[in-house]
Amino acid sequence: MTDETTTAWQCPKDGAVMQPMGRRGRGGAWRCPACGAIFIDPEAMRRGRAGSPPWWVPVVTSIAVSLLATFVVRRLRRRPPEKSES
Repeated sequence: MTDETTTAWQCPKDGAVMQPMGRRGRGGAWRCPACGAIFIDPEAMRRGRAGSPPWWVPVVTSIAVSLLATFVVRRLRRRPPEKSES
């Protein structure tokens, strides 16, 4: 596991050190405490979460698909065969 080091951003308006917004500054938004301006890092926004989904997402997806398939099969079996008039 690597430690993420954050570099101190300086406000382009007055040079004050900006504070990260959001959880641990990974959102890509920074706020200047002096002038109140908000700046967005486009590279951080482009990267997104940069990680795999939580461990439970594939488990929940698998269970949901299984239940949906079971429901569809039972529903199709319940229908009486259609009689054709000939």
